Amino acid sequence: TGIGQVAEIVTMLILGAVLKKLGWKTTLIIGILGHAARFGIFAFFGNPENQWLIIAVQVLHGICYAFFFVTVYIFVDAVFPKDIRSSAQGLFNLLILGVGMVVASKIFPQLLAKYTVNGVVDYKQLFLVPTGMALAGIVLLALFFRPPTHGPEGEVKH
Repeated sequence: TGIGQVAEIVTMLILGAVLKKLGWKTTLIIGILGHAARFGIFAFFGNPENQWLIIAVQVLHGICYAFFFVTVYIFVDAVFPKDIRSSAQGLFNLLILGVGMVVASKIFPQLLAKYTVNGVVDYKQLFLVPTGMALAGIVLLALFFRPPTHGPEGEVKH
């Protein structure tokens, strides 16, 4: 969407400063939190009278994209040795855009069937699933992600 693309550009303009100030982990958590917030809003406020909110929340797409996806690409480039960076970027792409999409395409029809009764989809329950998954991702990232403070050449990385 137009508003989401504008938000991506604005967010990418400030991403360097945010990374420098908050670091890898916090920036990634903010990106995933943006996904949780978007899905949560879709779940709890996705009715027609809240159309303005659904449109407004698209601004979070910029935060989600830049603070998670772009940050991961920058992280891989900053941390992995030059000789394996391409492979590391390829692995990230495979996991997120390949395996993730295949798994999602298998799970979504089952979720849709589970939350459809008499031809009516319970979107609240449906969107609570990715909301919960994003929140679980935040917890896992907070508990287990320990980014290095030095890059491959030994320089200090923030």
